[in-house]
Amino acid sequence: MKTNQDGYPELKGKPLCFYQILPSTNDKARVWAEQGAAEGTIVQADCQTAGHGRMGRTWQSPPGKGLWFSLLLRPQIHPQFAAQATLLVAVALVETLRFVTNVSCQIKWPNDILYKDKKICGILSEMKLTPAGEVDYIIAGVGLNVNMERCDFPEDLIDRASSLAILTGRQWDRNLLLQAFRSCMEKWYGLWLADGFECIRDEWLAHNCTLGRQVQVKDDDRVIFCGRAKALQADGSLVVQDDAGREECFNFGEISIRF
Repeated sequence: MKTNQDGYPELKGKPLCFYQILPSTNDKARVWAEQGAAEGTIVQADCQTAGHGRMGRTWQSPPGKGLWFSLLLRPQIHPQFAAQATLLVAVALVETLRFVTNVSCQIKWPNDILYKDKKICGILSEMKLTPAGEVDYIIAGVGLNVNMERCDFPEDLIDRASSLAILTGRQWDRNLLLQAFRSCMEKWYGLWLADGFECIRDEWLAHNCTLGRQVQVKDDDRVIFCGRAKALQADGSLVVQDDAGREECFNFGEISIRF
């Protein structure tokens, strides 16, 4: 594995595959991955016609307004740790936004970046295993609302979503944000591979807005558990405690959290 001068896996200098329009950057990144694309390859689109988040939810991706991209990773890790990649990407994104825009955002478990409970970014991570059961690759899709105005959001999202432009009152260079993310991601990815999840977990805890909140745990649209988000486990799963004191631990693939 090629590393940079700090000893981290090199992600910044890898290919950037840009498209004016795609149905989904994750879908195209999967094609590139199957063709042997290098770790760190990014697939970016100016517009997505079928962008989606977890559980198939539609993600609005109008042209010229956001940063819609997917990052290809090939970590040599046990599959049980692959879901931590979502929290890792979230940590890198929060650092990127603070560094470039001076906006301090929070992370909602497992895959959303919020500002005052309004969503400005979502992450969709997907994994493929080899026939031997090892991690072949992980694709981390990112949808960041950069220059969207209130009129760009569907009516049902106006009060629940926001963008960097709305928050700061100015337009932002999307390429600058992407390059800054690559640098932040390279650092945190290298730390994760070298030292494990603990340092990522500490940074996530410092920026999370989930713990201590009353949450509903949903499987699709069905509520299966309610309680207070109590802890983030060492593997990245979430512990929720109900009013009777009963605790349940939930992983990434099963649930969606709603405050």
